[in-house]
Amino acid sequence: VVWDGQDNNLLDFAERHGVAVESGCRSGGCGSCQVGLTGGDVRYVNTPDFDVAPGHCLLCVGTPATALVLEA
Repeated sequence: VVWDGQDNNLLDFAERHGVAVESGCRSGGCGSCQVGLTGGDVRYVNTPDFDVAPGHCLLCVGTPATALVLEA
C-alpha cells in the first residue's frame, strides 16, 4: 500500500486500509501500537513518551520518512 499523505499517522493509514492493529492512547504514550520496522525510516513530529524498542516504531504518532516495511 502506498502512503499518500491523506492520514495524520501510520495507525490511521493502516486502519483506513483494513489492517487491524492494536492501539490504545493514540498519542505515543502506551506502546500498544508498536510494530516491527524491518525496512525504512519513520518520522515523529514529537518524540513519543513510550520508549520504542530498537527495530520498531509507533504507528499512532509516526509517518514514513522513506518507503517502509512493517510487521503489523
